[in-house]
Amino acid sequence: MSNQSESLKPYIMTFGYGNRKNYDDFLTYLNSFNVKCVVDVRSSPRAWSRKWYGEEIKKLCDSQNIKYISSIALGNTSGNHNWIPPNKEEARTALLEISEIAMLETTLLLCAEMHPSQCHRVDVAHQLQELTNTPVKHLE
Repeated sequence: MSNQSESLKPYIMTFGYGNRKNYDDFLTYLNSFNVKCVVDVRSSPRAWSRKWYGEEIKKLCDSQNIKYISSIALGNTSGNHNWIPPNKEEARTALLEISEIAMLETTLLLCAEMHPSQCHRVDVAHQLQELTNTPVKHLE
């Protein structure tokens, strides 16, 4: 019985699309981990490929019955993996809003940098984990 309840526990996942040319890995993760909400934590939801623009990811998420939230307040202005949000008060509000979702269903934080160690989403996930006591898994 504990295995079943353990598999139903929500997670906070993180994923960076890097230089991927298609959605294959992204879709695999969304389905494998039963992700119910994607939170785009880029300060500008644009990319080198239109495929990774926020509105395109929203269309993909909609087609999979997954919520998509663009949260530019959780973006990064540091230019490296150290998270410096555009506005600390707005970031705090966004963290509280996302934490409400993350406590109930598996949520994936999406950013551009493929490797978690080089991306601010690790800091964002850690802040959410502190608020929710929800386990975090970083995907590559």
